[in-house]
Amino acid sequence: MFPDELYEAIERRPVCLLAYGLAEPHGLYNALGLDFIKADALLEISAAQHGGVVAPPCAWHVQERPEFDWLGAHGVRQSYASSVPADLFLHLVMIQLRAIDARGFHAAILVTGHYGGLERDMRLACEYYVRRTGSPLVVRALADWELIDFEDFRGDHAGVCETSQLMALRPDLVDLKRTIDKHHLGTMCGVSFGGEAGQMPSRELGASIVQSQVRRLGQIQQEMLASYEPQPGYQPPSLSAVEDIWRRFERLTRKYWWLSLTFSEYLDQQEVSFPGWSTLGE
Repeated sequence: MFPDELYEAIERRPVCLLAYGLAEPHGLYNALGLDFIKADALLEISAAQHGGVVAPPCAWHVQERPEFDWLGAHGVRQSYASSVPADLFLHLVMIQLRAIDARGFHAAILVTGHYGGLERDMRLACEYYVRRTGSPLVVRALADWELIDFEDFRGDHAGVCETSQLMALRPDLVDLKRTIDKHHLGTMCGVSFGGEAGQMPSRELGASIVQSQVRRLGQIQQEMLASYEPQPGYQPPSLSAVEDIWRRFERLTRKYWWLSLTFSEYLDQQEVSFPGWSTLGE
């Protein structure tokens, strides 16, 4: 978009859509970038149908870290993951929120195609930004599986759901003729399909899943814009102020992050529950 087109788009529909994900093994039959490609394509379709501005996707996310080597546990010695440390990622989310706030948007929808618990940490960072700044910006952070309203699909990793989604969104990036390991999370973290009463991924199935997500995104947009309350005189924080907010957020909440879990803690379900802002004196 040219600058004047961006200004006009914000005036028409002041909703910013931002996709997250990373490049990570999803079997030998899916492109490495499935997570961010899926989320970005989903938001492009939503913007085309419901309006809003799609920000550039964030393809550097969280997965590969020494204390959480789930890929290594499945025999992947070279993960090819576009991963960054947890604190760097959540810090970036907060900086991005400030940028969205400063551009005059009324609502921000952050959708991550990579999930498993980290979406809760994203929500925590978003809540704290709004809480500390007093911004009127209405924010939702979601894993893309949370948008699915089709049969009983709730996301997966390189399984029937994700593979079908990518087949619908980017069919050129799925090739089911490539070797598929017969064990769950086997070679390159893929799965086996079919078998007795098994379901195979398909473009048609993916289209139904994606349509349900796009429909839900439209509903969420309407709800967020309806709940927006302008605050005359509000000024978005400076970058230096956001740095102060970030440092306080990290100090208060880091031990409650899902992203702070080690792999053994994750397997043993040892997550520390977030006690609430009032308990933390916020």
